[in-house]
Amino acid sequence: MTNPVRASGVEVGKLNDAALRRWLRGGVTRDFRDPQFPQIRLRATSDRAKASVFLVLNEGGKTVWDKQGMWPAMCIKTFLAELPVMLAKRSAGAEVLRGEFATVGELLEWFAGHVEGNRTLSKPWRANCKSIVSKHLLGMFRDLPLTSLSFLQVDYRLAKAMANEGYSTNYIKQVVKVLKRAVSAAADLRLLESNVLAGYRVELSLKMAPAVGTKLTDADLGPLFSALKEAARPVAMLFMLMLMFGTRINETRLARWEHFAGDWWIIPATNAKSRQEHRLPLTPTAKALLADYLQWQVKFVGKRAVLFPGESGAVSIRTAQWWSESIRFKAFTSHSLRKLCRTIIADMGVDTMVGERLLNHALPVLLRTYVHSTLDKGMLSALDAYHAHLIKRGFSEVAPEIIPRSFGDHQSNQTPKASGWL
Repeated sequence: MTNPVRASGVEVGKLNDAALRRWLRGGVTRDFRDPQFPQIRLRATSDRAKASVFLVLNEGGKTVWDKQGMWPAMCIKTFLAELPVMLAKRSAGAEVLRGEFATVGELLEWFAGHVEGNRTLSKPWRANCKSIVSKHLLGMFRDLPLTSLSFLQVDYRLAKAMANEGYSTNYIKQVVKVLKRAVSAAADLRLLESNVLAGYRVELSLKMAPAVGTKLTDADLGPLFSALKEAARPVAMLFMLMLMFGTRINETRLARWEHFAGDWWIIPATNAKSRQEHRLPLTPTAKALLADYLQWQVKFVGKRAVLFPGESGAVSIRTAQWWSESIRFKAFTSHSLRKLCRTIIADMGVDTMVGERLLNHALPVLLRTYVHSTLDKGMLSALDAYHAHLIKRGFSEVAPEIIPRSFGDHQSNQTPKASGWL
């Protein structure tokens, strides 16, 4: 075979996949063209495994080589079908998407790598994006020229196609969200000249089902405590902590005993969604619960560095989500516990700033210093009142060890027992 580095000249032939494969295997000429499409030129890479596809045009008295993509990643047949429209737009002076990507598939592959390399994004979110791109989006849009991406293509290739395959509208909405995020990210980084999907919503293609009763209210505390009472102890403990502090499932499952230092639960920046350390004051109720759980863990599981041990380190997010399903008495998610915590705290009249700080929501820069220096006592007072409210609603039936002595003295002499934990 001729040395690819020395290959030169132009091979003339019919522009199709079979001819291009023969040309690359031949190793004689560097370029390929088809007389039927004089504006298109392909140039082989040095290893002759693929070829760059160029539009070669005369613009402003100069010959311009405008790269459109790489073959075989891009579909030549589709590109040729779109060529007349592309050239007409260009001749009329319209802007044509060009630059880094020729097909939607190339953009999606870039986005998957872009997300994977961004450690400021949560690991579950990055994994979800990667899964959706590989499982759905590449199969739908791999060969579609970027110039053809439109609301209509998303409607036809994605929304209605997935609906016909039986996927739920909520899941389709997630897939659309990832596609829109990919296009938006490329546009923000000036890899695209515009965001062609700005404004697209799934509701334009599908009728979204009415929201199921996924919201938890104060009236649901009784059934929730009954479900937790029957759950395995680590399961109950995970969701009790989420309910007591309004923490996220990922922040809670990664909790280590060293994070509970003195009067504080310290959630490190690496575990927090905001990527900022979060400090939560421990109430007497929380301290009693943690102390009893530690004794149980040492006795029945063994000494562990984490509160919720899995096969290697903390329990996986998939297992934690499965735990969440095991305590459902109605259609709700683990995040509903966080919302319920915030709602009850607000209904109790807790200052909005205190409530936002407890849930580690982003605050204006000018208020952060004020929050850290002044609101610690407010957070403790709010959690104390909130935990007392949970006890009145039946929390002590799940965890009798949290009942203060002074409170228990006024109860019957019968010793409460935790069932379903051991």
